[in-house]
Amino acid sequence: MLGAGTVINPIIKIVTTVAILGAVYLFIVKPTLDTTNDAFDSFSNSFNGFDNLPGDIQDQIDTAFGDTSDSGRLQSCIKRAVNGNGVNQTALNHCINRFSG
Repeated sequence: MLGAGTVINPIIKIVTTVAILGAVYLFIVKPTLDTTNDAFDSFSNSFNGFDNLPGDIQDQIDTAFGDTSDSGRLQSCIKRAVNGNGVNQTALNHCINRFSG
């Protein structure tokens, strides 16, 4: 016999499952992805000071970033070496030598 329970119960289960998955996406997954994107955007916006350096210095920095596993400390060291007055070559060489593999 085909009754109301055999058709409606599976539909209710499917609708409930879809609603739960939608709520999980809306309240957990999407905010996490937005936060991650915001973190990457803020990093890329705040870290743009090394791109306009002379070519040989930029090459040294790129090589150092490729060779190190501690890019955060290398970045801080280079920021101290590249201040508003220009590039302190001695400090920059120290950073590159300290963090290059």
